[in-house]
Amino acid sequence: MKISDISVNRPVTITMIILAVVLIGGLALTRLPMDLTPELEVPFLMIRTSYSGATPEEVEELITRPVESTVATIDGLSSLNSTSSEGSSMVFLEFEYGTNLTEAKNDLRDLISRIEARLPDGADEPRIMNFDPNAQPIMELAVAGGSAVELKNIAEDTIQPRLEQIVGVASAEISGGRSREIRINADQEQLAAYNLTLDQIAAAVRASNQSGGLGTVMVGNEELSVRALGEFENFENLKEIEITTAGGDKVPLTLLADLENDFQEVNSISYLNGQESIGISIQKQGDSNTVSVANEVKKTVAELSDKLPELDIQITSNNAQYIEDSIASVLQNFVIGGILAVIILFIFLRNFSSTFVIATAIPISVLATFALMYFANLSLNLITLGGIALGVGMLVDNSIVVLENIYRHRALGVGRLNAAKEGASEVATAISASTLTTVAVFIPVIFIKDLLAQLFTPMALTVTFSLLASLFVALTFIPMLSSKVLKVNQNESDESVKKKKYVKYYQKVLNKSLKHRYKIVSAFIIFFILFGAGIAVDIIPLETEYMPSSDQGTIRVFASMEGNSTIEMSNRLAQDLYSRIEEIPEIDLLTSRVNSGRVNLTVELLPLAERDRDVSTIAEDIRSRTKNIPGASVNVSAMTSMMGGGGMGGTAIEAQIKGPDLDSLLNLGENAENLITGIEGIRNTDVSLEKGNEEIHVKINKNQAQNYGFTDSDIISYVNMALSGSTISQLTESGEEIDIILKLKDEESTSLRNLSDIKLFASSGVNVPLSQLAVIEEGTGYSSIARENQQRYISISADIFERPLGEVQSDVESVLAEELNLPSGYTITYGGEAEDMASSFNQLFTAAILAIVLVYMVMASQFESLIHPLIIMFTVPLSIIGAVLGLIITGTALSVNGLIGAIMLVGIVVNNAIVMIDYINNRKEHMSRREAILEAAPIRLRPILMTTLTTTLALVPLAVGIGTGAETQQPMAIVVIGGLLFSTLLTLVIIPVVYDIVDELRNKLVGWLLKIVHKEEAQEK
Repeated sequence: MKISDISVNRPVTITMIILAVVLIGGLALTRLPMDLTPELEVPFLMIRTSYSGATPEEVEELITRPVESTVATIDGLSSLNSTSSEGSSMVFLEFEYGTNLTEAKNDLRDLISRIEARLPDGADEPRIMNFDPNAQPIMELAVAGGSAVELKNIAEDTIQPRLEQIVGVASAEISGGRSREIRINADQEQLAAYNLTLDQIAAAVRASNQSGGLGTVMVGNEELSVRALGEFENFENLKEIEITTAGGDKVPLTLLADLENDFQEVNSISYLNGQESIGISIQKQGDSNTVSVANEVKKTVAELSDKLPELDIQITSNNAQYIEDSIASVLQNFVIGGILAVIILFIFLRNFSSTFVIATAIPISVLATFALMYFANLSLNLITLGGIALGVGMLVDNSIVVLENIYRHRALGVGRLNAAKEGASEVATAISASTLTTVAVFIPVIFIKDLLAQLFTPMALTVTFSLLASLFVALTFIPMLSSKVLKVNQNESDESVKKKKYVKYYQKVLNKSLKHRYKIVSAFIIFFILFGAGIAVDIIPLETEYMPSSDQGTIRVFASMEGNSTIEMSNRLAQDLYSRIEEIPEIDLLTSRVNSGRVNLTVELLPLAERDRDVSTIAEDIRSRTKNIPGASVNVSAMTSMMGGGGMGGTAIEAQIKGPDLDSLLNLGENAENLITGIEGIRNTDVSLEKGNEEIHVKINKNQAQNYGFTDSDIISYVNMALSGSTISQLTESGEEIDIILKLKDEESTSLRNLSDIKLFASSGVNVPLSQLAVIEEGTGYSSIARENQQRYISISADIFERPLGEVQSDVESVLAEELNLPSGYTITYGGEAEDMASSFNQLFTAAILAIVLVYMVMASQFESLIHPLIIMFTVPLSIIGAVLGLIITGTALSVNGLIGAIMLVGIVVNNAIVMIDYINNRKEHMSRREAILEAAPIRLRPILMTTLTTTLALVPLAVGIGTGAETQQPMAIVVIGGLLFSTLLTLVIIPVVYDIVDELRNKLVGWLLKIVHKEEAQEK
């Protein structure tokens, strides 16, 4: 028994099944997690090794190179990058997607363990770390309204504990503010007078600040522990410390150093709208719902603001708000699209009961999709909801075909039950095949192995779930409901349909086209070839970009000062930046962090609905206001990419020059930057390699050091303590742990002479001046050294503005190829978003070809024919032309999202042709080929127009791109609308014409072959 027969015969059973689906889907919707994108797993590992005090060149030579050469042989490694900076080596390993990172991490540990003994003394053990893009803070808070000391105390005592009590919050980390510390500022001359060193002071302080167990004693029948309590109780205890000299004399600490009980020295300052502030970063637990956690944090912040009215507590960054706004926008577009689809149904059917029956398919299919998403562990995000919104018009396609056929049977006088059964079963095969063709196109996307697959596989699954649900509804619920409520106008027979004006006009066009069939097909083929050639040679302009830009309402301003500068100078720069941009009307919040020589400013804009200008335009305004600041370089970047640019936080344009010599690389990099700065659309150029400020180099004499029993680590650690200070112990007072810092007085560590006079205590009992252990001289070095696949390189990067990425990248490559002279041994390659775009486009073009093959295979199976699917495949080039025209007319660039839409289009555009060819084949059993075409095509005209218009109009809200985050789905919607409308208009003519030609040629070929066979048989007789 057919499924439609069961549904009509068992209405209560079908109703209960549908109600169960609705209930489960509704429950699933309330439990689906909400996030901006699907959870990402990136195959990155990082090896970090600290080597305190070493220059970038020393770090590269002694740590980075050995680590690189050792790990380069690990299985599955895709690329190897490193950065060597002062005191730190970072080696980044990117693996092929699908690599088991747990196994890779274990293999790395084994490899690194083999070289640890070869690393220099003083280098820390290499640490292997994962990179988790999902572990970013979901919210940032700023607290102002008091001094840095007061703010930090209130945050630690009140705000942080309350935030960390929220269910789903993993941590609330405080940044900024000032804590108490005790500083022991040693006098170098006094140390020299008593022949003492900093190490001896540190040892004396530690020895005076100890507690420990001494054993046990019996008191009566009880055994009690004996414990010595020698820890400092207050600051005054430090003044009682005495240091023993080599001669046995005791010297008071107060004679050797100044003791200060104060707050930490200021090395960075944060501001909120011009007021000094501290920051709090909210990290959620891994499996928590971002939106739910953020909403609870907002409630708690409101409570804390009421409780602490003297403070200004602001949410400066809220990922959940963008998620909520984006999802609300997609849902709104989904609802509007659904309403438009229903209106189209009513216009064509002019029957409330018919419209109602079909309209029920949308909510039932969507709720079924939510249920399947829940069981598949998917989340509600821009990608999955975009998939549902893209498919909302298609959700009624199957139901339209079924209901229209049932309606036609009823108009012919068939009874309710039989009309429902026969009408549904007659088109069941065709709509099943058309659904499978749409589903089949996503199979290649699932097998793409990179970040692209992680982003779009959830969308593929979501669309698949919704279409399969709509097919189930069309074959069960629609026939059952039609048999109960469908009312039919008896004048709606096939003959009456043919008398409608638009059908009669179509018949005339089709008749004329069949008479000039070869001219029609030839014209189409020539047009397609010319159109493709026009795109290839840029006569027809098609812009390209990696991902659509999205307005996230955030702008970053990075300013750096030339030469050595103090925090006071940076503070003045920050105030200058504030004064230049604070009058911009779209600004909601201004936060900044000021360090010596650097200012990082974050501009949060008003919501998109409350401003007239987009984030890129406002960023350009800020750029014009902040340029030409004397002694400073300012970089302004608008946050316009869902993935942060370049897929994982890169820039739009990036050129890498590789070679052995750093000076030559810097010279080439600066030349390249100058060459591309003048290219239209280029903004924020930057060269990764730069000379550091004037500095003092301490080159250790290893032989001399060893003679005195010192290792490199001993010398580096000691000098670091003398100049920068080192925590040697702690004082606990009123529950607060206060660091005790030991260093030389500032005025005694600021010259070459004073540095040379620093003495280290040797194991032999001799105090040795640093000048006897190392050569000390002034010089400059590089701030960091970057390497890729064990080669040094310099990166020249840039953002783009108001110009397509593809065009700018082409200009950059042309200019550098023509005007940048690379010496022997130096090469240039390109990365950034342009490289990601090229890689993704190649993969998606391959996926599109495979999708076409799969669609053909599905249709060949349905028709049990190799010829009919080829006829239907004529719709694909038609849709490509329409998709490209849609992009050009709307001024939209072809992006990854647009190509995903094109792949979807391959599975959609064949559906109308499938139903038409299937219907022609059925008619051909009782009449001639030409009669069957002229009979079937007009009858299928209305359902074809209905399915096309419901699908396209449902996508109009997405194509318009209104609302937060709508930019992500806009290219997909434009591609599908353009391709579907253009292909449908021509399909109504081209498919019948091609069918007529191919079927005639096939018949002639079969007849010719039969004649040959008969002739051979006659000769044999």
